[in-house]
Amino acid sequence: MIPVAEFLPLLPAGTTLLVGPASGTVGTVRGLVGPPEHVGRLLGSGDGAVVLLTPVERFDARFDVLLRRAASAGVPVLVVGVSDGTPLPGAGTAALAERLGVAVVATPDPWAASVRVHELIGSGDAPAARAAVAAARIGLDAGPALDELFVRLETELGHAVRFLDASGRPLRGAGVAPATAALLARTVGTSEPVWASDDRETVVAVPVPTGIGPRAWLAVGTTTPLRAERAVLATALRVAAVAAGHRLVLTRLDDERDARYRMAMLDDLRAADGAPAPPLVQRTIAAGWELDAWHVGVRLVARGLVDAVALRREVETTFDGHGLDVVVVEQTDGWALWSSTVDEPDRAAVAAVAASVRAAQNALRSAVDTNVGVGSVHAGPAGLVRTLGEAGDAVRLAAARPESGFFVHVDRLGLAQLLLAWTQTDTFLPAAEQLLAPLERGGGALRSTLAAYLDAESSVAETAAVLGVHRNTVADRIDRVQRLLGVDLGDPETRLALHLATRALGGA
Repeated sequence: MIPVAEFLPLLPAGTTLLVGPASGTVGTVRGLVGPPEHVGRLLGSGDGAVVLLTPVERFDARFDVLLRRAASAGVPVLVVGVSDGTPLPGAGTAALAERLGVAVVATPDPWAASVRVHELIGSGDAPAARAAVAAARIGLDAGPALDELFVRLETELGHAVRFLDASGRPLRGAGVAPATAALLARTVGTSEPVWASDDRETVVAVPVPTGIGPRAWLAVGTTTPLRAERAVLATALRVAAVAAGHRLVLTRLDDERDARYRMAMLDDLRAADGAPAPPLVQRTIAAGWELDAWHVGVRLVARGLVDAVALRREVETTFDGHGLDVVVVEQTDGWALWSSTVDEPDRAAVAAVAASVRAAQNALRSAVDTNVGVGSVHAGPAGLVRTLGEAGDAVRLAAARPESGFFVHVDRLGLAQLLLAWTQTDTFLPAAEQLLAPLERGGGALRSTLAAYLDAESSVAETAAVLGVHRNTVADRIDRVQRLLGVDLGDPETRLALHLATRALGGA
């Protein structure tokens, strides 16, 4: 037995509830031919949904008699075919249907509605088989783009199709509840559909086989808990998942080919020692690289295993979202990037680029933790190679500097970096320890905050971003540092001395 209200949305398009309450339940379906007065004489106890296969031309007194006989037989719903221009039931018919508890449903195709109701309350596999055939046809006919496949599948199923990554994060369409996402993350190795319900919906998710790295998921959410409908969705998604996986493999192969081309081109540019041959210049122009410009190089190195090819687009999108138009080239441990401008940027503009790079690094943390190095601004092909080399040196320094958020911009090293070698002596280290000793009352938080604050050139906002705390927290800690040490951080010489001390002692 299934509630009338649950199967109504699953009937053919254009089916509507005309009058009466959709509060009954249905266990059988019966199709009858003839006018209302004839159908009424054929009704019997035990009939569930009764479908009038002959269209109804008017809702008159004869139809009211049919309503009374349906109520006497315990029929909860009458499904009627209506012709174009058929008048709607009047107020009297509507009141009668409501009082008798019989729902009257209009459909443009009573035969299809009869078959559909039979399928929904039955136990046959025909609907699922038809869905599998339809999904297979869509997989063959749709173009190479995943979105075209999903749009056509949505039209066939009548449900929005969601594309999720291995952890349940939405890549297309709505997300899922946190508990559902956690379930998908735990069962990523399965080949069977996964069902999860919350107070809003029931989600069926089917793994997408790719054969390359973590799987993804195709999912549909439904509020209709009918077994037949769930079987249809699961079957269709399983077939569609194969088609989606095939497209992902082809896309991945294209991405890997493009990545190898970009990496080889950058290697050739480095090997050219600043004087690339015309064929190499032509290749860079075709790739959209502006060699005759001013460049700021960036190196992102992942602090763990990373699929640089798969995450390249996310890196590019994240930097674009922070106002940086960058070229991104995959590397074995991460990415090489650079920003190019026709006119030479001034110091403030370069500092703004570095700040945007740091903001992008923070935004990328949900996908990958990185060490980041930023080079100085240089011009031309040789300048591009040079700034990327500086960024590579900087990123190696960044790997040992958690107090700076694993971020180093070579323009900020300056005198402090040159003097750092002198600070690594037996005379300076005890003095630095004594200078910073009062900060131990803060349990280490004050020293690490001071180090990050000085690395950020006294920017409270940037320090807060690096430490992951509120700006007010940073401001309060800096005030405590000044009181405990008896210093004024507005004095440049004081800042330099403290900066060297924190560097020498590791910042914490």
